[in-house]
Amino acid sequence: MLNAETSGNAPAVLIEGLYKTYPGSIAAVRGIDLSIADGEMLAIMGKSGSGKSTLMNLIGTLDPPGKGPLVLPG
Repeated sequence: MLNAETSGNAPAVLIEGLYKTYPGSIAAVRGIDLSIADGEMLAIMGKSGSGKSTLMNLIGTLDPPGKGPLVLPG
């Protein structure tokens, strides 16, 4: 599997320790680390309510992160 560390490309998305909590202390995303290289394809899979849509909204900058860096170069 291709990743940013082995491909030689700078990551297109870099996430380290990302958290998103909603009112009422509902933790939708907890401590996500993810590096996506430019041109890399991946699937985000999980059970209903596991935070997939929240993670995509964070990567797409639709929602602000609660804690942790989300780096989108360029």
